[in-house]
Amino acid sequence: MDREALLRPSLYRTMLFVALSGVALAMIDGVLAKTEQSETTAEAARFYGDGLHLLQSGNPAAAAEAFRSAIANARDNTVYPLALGQALTAAGNFDQALDVLGGLLRADSTAGAPNLAMARLFAREDRTAEAASYYHRAIYGQWTEDPQGNRVKARFELADLLAAHNAKAELLSELLPLQDEIPPTSDAHQKLARLYLAAGSPTRAATILRELAHSRPQDASLHSELGDAEFARADYSAARTSYLTALRLRPGDPQASGGLQLSDQVLDLDPLRRGLTEAERYKRSIRILQLVNEKNPQCLPPNEDASHADLVRAVNAALKRPVGAAVQVQATESNLDLANKLWQTERVTCSSAVSRADLPLDLVLTKSTQ
Repeated sequence: MDREALLRPSLYRTMLFVALSGVALAMIDGVLAKTEQSETTAEAARFYGDGLHLLQSGNPAAAAEAFRSAIANARDNTVYPLALGQALTAAGNFDQALDVLGGLLRADSTAGAPNLAMARLFAREDRTAEAASYYHRAIYGQWTEDPQGNRVKARFELADLLAAHNAKAELLSELLPLQDEIPPTSDAHQKLARLYLAAGSPTRAATILRELAHSRPQDASLHSELGDAEFARADYSAARTSYLTALRLRPGDPQASGGLQLSDQVLDLDPLRRGLTEAERYKRSIRILQLVNEKNPQCLPPNEDASHADLVRAVNAALKRPVGAAVQVQATESNLDLANKLWQTERVTCSSAVSRADLPLDLVLTKSTQ
């Protein structure tokens, strides 16, 4: 056997050893890399948890630093930049927050959570139009968790923003789809009713609250809010009934007590209240005319124009004119018309808001023109 043949097995063993050693080293490197990555990921999660705790504790600036550290340890995680943007917004660092959230939206403009965070940022800056735009993107965007719940939350936030700015038409347009998105038994329906009231739609609010009160008859707050809705739609008798129910369930409730007192004042003055005789309607129209006439001299200038002087003379004549039963209906209508004209003249000339004491009179006059 020649020398080459003798050396061949030894060479094969050496090559095999080298190969196995390489594999072993590669495996060790992989394990070490995974261990390092795992430690880095755990470190990022720890910083993120610290940031959440700081944010909840009312320290957004420190939370932002913790989130930055989390991002440095896990740059591919999109949750951490979102949290950073939210912390920067809470800290009032709007420009930095805009950069962070803008980067997330450049990567995915349909992502629901960054759009919601951007909406909140613009809402904090009182930039309502921009906030509304991003709220809509959040509502119709993509959500990885609880898409329906997050869309309802975003629409409620937008509704609150619009209500705060008294944007009634825009608010109503948001509430109509929201009513179909809320679960039938959800407590959110009570909030929806309040928003309908803020949007100038008390009939819708009353419908919702009436159904809720039927299912939760011992809930005093529901009956009190139903009273507010009925009052806003000028059904003062129904409002009075709801306030009384609320006070029976929760005696001394200030909201219900105030509503009941005002309802009684309106009902005692209202000439159009159901069940009154024509004589009583006429008597109340005279009372209203007297109240308006008594307030007339308090703010009008001494040199009144001719049209106003004519109106005052007509009011005084109506107060002195004897009226028989046969013409009481026409006299009642005429008295209310004169009272409204004189009342509006005073409001325009004085440019003053209606006082709490005059509110029942103002409500009755408003109702008489509808």
